[in-house]
Amino acid sequence: MATSQKNFDQHFKQLVNEIHSAASPNVIMVGLRNKILKIYNVEMATIFLADAKNNKLVSWVLLGGDDLKKIRKEIDRSSLIGFSATTKKILNISDVYNDNELAAIDPSLKFDKSWDGKSGKRTRQVLVCPIVHKSNLMGVIQLINKVGKDKAKGFTKTDEERTSELAQTLGIALFNHYKSGRKVPMRYEELVNRNLIDAQEMERAMVMATQQERDVESILIDHFELPKAKLGSALASVYKTRFADLEQNTHSAEELIKEGEAAIFRKHLIVPLEKRDTALLMAAKNPADKAGIIAVKNMYKAEKISVLLAIGRDVRAVLDKFVEVPPEEDIYAGVNEAEEEPEEELDPSIYEKPEEVELDLPADNTPAVQLVNKIFEEAYYSGVSDIHIEPYGNQQDAEVRYRVDGVCKNVLNIAKENVNSVVARIKVLADLDISEKRKPQDGKIKFTTTQADKVELRVATLPTANDNEDVVLRILADSKPLPLSVITPKRIFKRLVPVIKKPYGIFLVVGPTGSGKTTTLHSVLNFINTPEKKIWTAEDPVEITQYRLRQVQVKPKIGYDFAAAMRAFLRADPDVIMIGEMRDQETTGMGIEASLTGHLVFSTLHTNSAAETIIRLMDMGMDPFNFSDALLGILAQRLIKTLCSECKEAYTPTRQEYDNLVHHYGALFFDNINIPYSPDLKLYRAVGCDVCNNSGYKGRCGLYELLIASKEIKEMIITKAKAEELKVKAIEEGMTVLLQEGIEVIFQGRTDLKQVMATCML
Repeated sequence: MATSQKNFDQHFKQLVNEIHSAASPNVIMVGLRNKILKIYNVEMATIFLADAKNNKLVSWVLLGGDDLKKIRKEIDRSSLIGFSATTKKILNISDVYNDNELAAIDPSLKFDKSWDGKSGKRTRQVLVCPIVHKSNLMGVIQLINKVGKDKAKGFTKTDEERTSELAQTLGIALFNHYKSGRKVPMRYEELVNRNLIDAQEMERAMVMATQQERDVESILIDHFELPKAKLGSALASVYKTRFADLEQNTHSAEELIKEGEAAIFRKHLIVPLEKRDTALLMAAKNPADKAGIIAVKNMYKAEKISVLLAIGRDVRAVLDKFVEVPPEEDIYAGVNEAEEEPEEELDPSIYEKPEEVELDLPADNTPAVQLVNKIFEEAYYSGVSDIHIEPYGNQQDAEVRYRVDGVCKNVLNIAKENVNSVVARIKVLADLDISEKRKPQDGKIKFTTTQADKVELRVATLPTANDNEDVVLRILADSKPLPLSVITPKRIFKRLVPVIKKPYGIFLVVGPTGSGKTTTLHSVLNFINTPEKKIWTAEDPVEITQYRLRQVQVKPKIGYDFAAAMRAFLRADPDVIMIGEMRDQETTGMGIEASLTGHLVFSTLHTNSAAETIIRLMDMGMDPFNFSDALLGILAQRLIKTLCSECKEAYTPTRQEYDNLVHHYGALFFDNINIPYSPDLKLYRAVGCDVCNNSGYKGRCGLYELLIASKEIKEMIITKAKAEELKVKAIEEGMTVLLQEGIEVIFQGRTDLKQVMATCML
C-alpha cells in the first residue's frame, strides 16, 4: 500500500479508533495485527505486553492451524525487545544477523535466531519501540522486515516517528484497560468461578475469538466443549436473569419479528419472543444493552419487559430464519449458523412477575457502552476539560475532540454507523429523551471510574446540519475548593485579602469562558467561610460544593433565574451572596443594591480587563454614584499554559530577548521583579515528551489583574472616566496587568513568551 503521509494519516486514524474501542488487550494484541502489517508495510508485527510483576514481556503467537501459544521474554538487555523495554528507547536494526551492529548498541545485545528456524522466515530489519504511558512501561511493539518497494531500504526515520505515534496510542489504551485490574471481563468471570474453565484457558479463548473473528461463546462451545446449558446459565446469572436456549425453544416469534425492525434486532442481537397484552418477553446476547432493549420495548409499545440471555449465534439463527438478510449486507459472514429447529412453546410462567430490565450495567456490555466508558475515563485521567463528539452523518466518521489546557485536539474517530449508538448511550446516562433530536437538551452524568473515582459531567446535545446531533460534555471541577493562597501569587493575595474581608460591597471576578472564574470565586468564599457568616450562592450549574454554603441551582426554564434567586436570598438573612454571573441589567442592579444595604456580594462578568469591566457596567445603565459607592474591587484573570516539568529545557536568554521582556513588562516597573541580566540567568523553553503528548506544555496556572476601588478610582467612575484612564490610575496604585504577571511567570521558569502573548491577546 502507498505510504504517503496523507494515506498513512487516513489509515492510522482508523487504526487509532479501533485501538481505543477494542474490548480487551487481547483484541489489541492479536485482532489488530493484520491492520498494522498493512499500514506499516511490514512482514511481521508483534505487540508484547509488560508483566511488571514477573518482569516479562508477553504475547501470543499463531502456530500451525488455529493453535495459539503464549510466549514470554525477560525484560533485560539480552534481547531486542527486552533492551527496548529496559531503556525505553527505539531500536532500529538494519541487519539483526550483523553482530557488530548489535554490539555497537550494547555488548550484551543478541538476536535469538531460533525463532527464524521455527517460523521458516528470515529476519533482516527490526524496529522495536517501547510502549510507555505516564512513565509506565506498558509493553513493546516489534516490526520485522519492510516489504514491497521499501524492502531494501529498511526502516527510516519516518517509520520510527510513525511507530512512536502508534506506541503512544497503545500506551493510553492499555493503561485504560489495566486500570480495571481485570484480565477476564466480568461477563466471563462467572465461568471461572464455577470451574467451567480456568482463567488461563478463558484468556486463550478470548484471543482465539479475536483471531478467528467469532463470538467467544462459540469458541467456548466448539473448541473448549463447554456444555451450552451450563455456559448460558452462568452468563445469565451475571445479569440476574435466565438462560433461553433458542435452539431448543424458538417460540412462536415469527409474527413478532416480522412486525419489528430487523436492523435493530441484528445490531443489538435481540430477538422478541412473545407478547401478552403490554408485557414483552425478549432474549438478548447482552441483557444489559440498555439502548437496544429500550428501542425494542418502544418498538412494541410494551409497558413491562423481561429479558433472557441467549447465545449470540442462536439469536442470529432465529433472525435469519424469519428475516431475509439484505444481499448487499452479508452481516454474518464467517459465523457458523445454527441449523433450524422445530418451534416449541416456552413455559409461560416467566410472565408471572415481568420486571423492567436491570440497568446496573456490567463492565462488558455493548461496544457503544465500552467506548463511552473509555472516552470518559481517558478524558478524566488526561486532564481534559471538555469532550466534543461531532458526527458527519453518512459523509464520514464522527470525530471526538478533547479540550486540554484550553486547546481542542482530535483524539479518535467513531465509525459513522456506530455514532448514533454512542450518542444514544450518553443521552440515556444523562436522562435525556433519546428520541428528541430536533431540540437542544441539557443534562448531567454521574460516572464512577474503574479506580472508583466519582466523576460528574455536564452534557449538552445540539442538533446540527444534515440531521446530525453533536454532544459536548464538560468534566466538572473537583468538588473541593482550592486554597486562595495556592492559586494566587503572593502579591495579589496580600492585596486581595483586605478587600474580601470587608463586611459589605461588591467584588467581581472577570474573564472569558474557561478562565477559572468559578474556581477563584469558590476559593474566595472558602477563605471567608466561617460559622459567623451566612453565605448563599446561585450557580448554573453547581460545580464546587462547600460545607456551610447554601448553594442553589438556578433553573431558567421554570423562571428561576439569577435575578429570582437574588430576590429570594435577600429575604433569607444573608451576610454574603454569590451570583454565578451578572447576565443582565436586572441581576446587576440587584447585586449593587444588595451590596449597598449591608451585604457582601460576589459575581462574575465576561470582560477582558478590570478597567473595561467598569465601562461595561456603565454601558448597562448602572448608576455611577451607586456603583462607585458599592465597588470593592475587580479581579481579571486568565489561564496560561505552563511548561511540562518533565521535559522543559533551561537556557540562557540573549541580551536582546531579556530586553524584549523588560520592554513588554515596562522598564519603569521592572523593579517589581528585580532580576538583572547575567550569564547565569536561566529561562525555560518547551521541548516535548510522552508526558505532555510532545507539546512541551502540561497544565495551566492563573494570571491575575487586581483593581482595587480606591477613593480616586471611585471619583473617576462618577466622572465617567475612560477605561485607559482608569487603567493608568490603577497601575499607579499598584495594579499589575495580565501581561506583567505573565512575564513574571516566565522568569519563574513556568511558561514562555509565546504563551504569554497568546493568552494576553497581544
